Amino acid sequence: MDEVMRRPINKEMMIDVNLKLQDIFPINEVNRILHMTVGNIADKDIWAYSPHGSYTVKSGYMVATKEKEKQALQTSLANQGLLELKRAIWNVPTIPKIRSFMWRAASGALAVSERLNTCGMHLDTLCKLCKNGVESIKHVLFECEIAKEMWSLAGFHQGPLTYDTSLIGWLLSYLKLMSVESLPVSQRRAIPWVLWTIWKNRNKVLYADSQDSLVSQNELNMEQTCTEPMSGLMGENRRWDPPLTGTVKCNIHSNWRNAKLHSGGAYVIHDHRGDVLHHAREAFTFSPNRLTSELRCLEWALQSMKDLGCQDVVAGSDLHDLINAVMRQSNWPRFRALLSRVRILCLSFPSVAFESESASPIGIVREIAKSVLRDGRFHSYLVMGGPAWLHQQIFREANLTHS
Repeated sequence: MDEVMRRPINKEMMIDVNLKLQDIFPINEVNRILHMTVGNIADKDIWAYSPHGSYTVKSGYMVATKEKEKQALQTSLANQGLLELKRAIWNVPTIPKIRSFMWRAASGALAVSERLNTCGMHLDTLCKLCKNGVESIKHVLFECEIAKEMWSLAGFHQGPLTYDTSLIGWLLSYLKLMSVESLPVSQRRAIPWVLWTIWKNRNKVLYADSQDSLVSQNELNMEQTCTEPMSGLMGENRRWDPPLTGTVKCNIHSNWRNAKLHSGGAYVIHDHRGDVLHHAREAFTFSPNRLTSELRCLEWALQSMKDLGCQDVVAGSDLHDLINAVMRQSNWPRFRALLSRVRILCLSFPSVAFESESASPIGIVREIAKSVLRDGRFHSYLVMGGPAWLHQQIFREANLTHS
């Protein structure tokens, strides 16, 4: 007999059979292996997503839900370009109806044959204007011969250079041209109006047998730029900008801490030079959340401006939800009572605009609102000019505005 055990005939040459499980498998797999019950039964496939290995509706639904979430995540990653485009659209310097039109175009929500057929209709997809190509949103706005002619008249003879030839790619490329300083300002600002005119002309040719002049639309663009910045939702301002001549700007802020305490509200009204015309402070009773407190502050500020005889006004706030709620009231049904009162007050002015601003440009009004709870100043007041105790800060911000 040999002194040691003889090597098995079928021993693996490349594996050391003396290794322990911990040397071969990860620790979590080791625990699973050690808990296996070895028996004289054949292996078979089991359902891996339930504790007992049997399929159940609950476990199947769980797997399907996770798979759907994974697909949704992949889709969202693929749609980053669309999200970037939609964010850019809301900051385009044009009137609200054109921003809304561009958003609907990016969302595929324009009534062209290709999109209508996806809703169950059976329409001829041939373009009705050029009789060449499928009538898609991309074709109508960029590829149709009529559209190409209008882009050429606007000074865009070849279009932007882009590797992404999808609708999103084209729209993004044209929006990026609006920030190219080598192009004339009038040409850059005309881009949204060209899109709008192409769409309007297409509809008028098909349904009213008429069309608009691109030149007249460009003239209207310049007029709207000068005289109608008062309607709609403006983009967020990183620095405080004064209003146009003849318009006043009212920055509001409500200092809300919790539902058990009062809220401090304040507003500051500036003219087109950035000078403070009036400021006021108020203490509001308990509000369940900050948005309710801000809406009450906005209602109070609008009523005050109405009493002061203000005409064209811009209301600015650093709470984005407040601006969204006022502009899209149907999406905020919980606050419909307050929003209804705000809407009625807005009808008292010839024009009202709402502007979302960052926190830094409205430091004065924030300090006044904070003084209610911080210093126990619960009495309300309305005075001309700015508060004396914030004179230095008002002076600094006025210098930044004029610079």
